[in-house]
Amino acid sequence: PPPRPAGATVVTPEGSGVPGCERSDTCFIPSAISVARGTTVTWENNDIVVHTVTSGSLADGGADGEFDSGPALGGTTFEHTFDEAGEYPYFCIVHPWMAGTVTVR
Repeated sequence: PPPRPAGATVVTPEGSGVPGCERSDTCFIPSAISVARGTTVTWENNDIVVHTVTSGSLADGGADGEFDSGPALGGTTFEHTFDEAGEYPYFCIVHPWMAGTVTVR
C-alpha cells in the first residue's frame, strides 16, 4: 500500500470557550485546513475546559455522525483519519460558536 500522508494538527487554544474567538477566527487554529485523502488530523485541546470536535454544523442540523471526540478535557487529543474526498465541517457542542472545516482532496 502507498504510504500515508503526513498528519495535520489543529489546536484549541486557551480561552476558546469564551465567545468572541469566532470573530478573530481563533477558536480552532487553523479553523480551515486542506489535506490529502488518508491524512490523520489531530486536534489538541490546549484549553482548560472541556471541548468536543463534532462533525456537522449547526446550520445543517448539528452533528452528522461522521466523527465525534466526545467530551475532551484540556490537555487531551482526538484523531480522525479522512479517507474520502470532501468538505467536513465540525464544531464544539459545548461552545457552538467554535467551528472549523477540513477539506479533503
